[in-house]
Amino acid sequence: MTKGKEREIYRDIKLAITQHKLLPNSQLVEDALAEAFEVSRTPIRNVLRRLEMEKLVTVIPYRGAFVSCPSVDEAREVFEMRRVIETSMVRKLCTTVKPEQLFPIETLIREEHQASHEGDIVGALDVTVDIHLKLAELSDNYYYYHFLEELISLTSVIIALYGTDQSFCHDHVDLLAAIQQQDGEQAVRIMTEHLWQIERSLNFTETAPNVLNFKEIFQK
Repeated sequence: MTKGKEREIYRDIKLAITQHKLLPNSQLVEDALAEAFEVSRTPIRNVLRRLEMEKLVTVIPYRGAFVSCPSVDEAREVFEMRRVIETSMVRKLCTTVKPEQLFPIETLIREEHQASHEGDIVGALDVTVDIHLKLAELSDNYYYYHFLEELISLTSVIIALYGTDQSFCHDHVDLLAAIQQQDGEQAVRIMTEHLWQIERSLNFTETAPNVLNFKEIFQK
């Protein structure tokens, strides 16, 4: 077993969680995952331990590992922390980023609009993740990116659990314009309201069902 294979398993399971193929409360059975990936239980255990550290998996003694199921309070805390980080991040970008560095953001926004127009909500949300992480990358601050990556992964789990069928593409267009104009106050206002809108769109009364067929989920 190579470290490369373990990284591949980690990536595939994390994507299955953040892309809502594995829903909150789904049990991650080591034997079944080992069979699906055609490996021993050791790399599966290592991957689950890493995902537990990232708060995407919860390990319950004598019961096993489960996709995390954030409570309403925990979900609100995630959005609160995102507002702290991302408003600071866009304020900094307005003073440091070069116009040409924003070209990839323009491309991602077009992809987001296309997915939304086609009714592909999950695809649009995937591109949304890329937009926010790309902005964090452009801020040239490792800690913005590092903590935001974890919070955005948790946001994907929260959306899978509490659901939203809305798209917020126009927010990214307005945000990009504010950054291009180096208007820090406007960028902060847009980012703050953007994150509040996502939080308000969630239904904090619903619960998610369990689904599980690892061979189908992870088949190449």
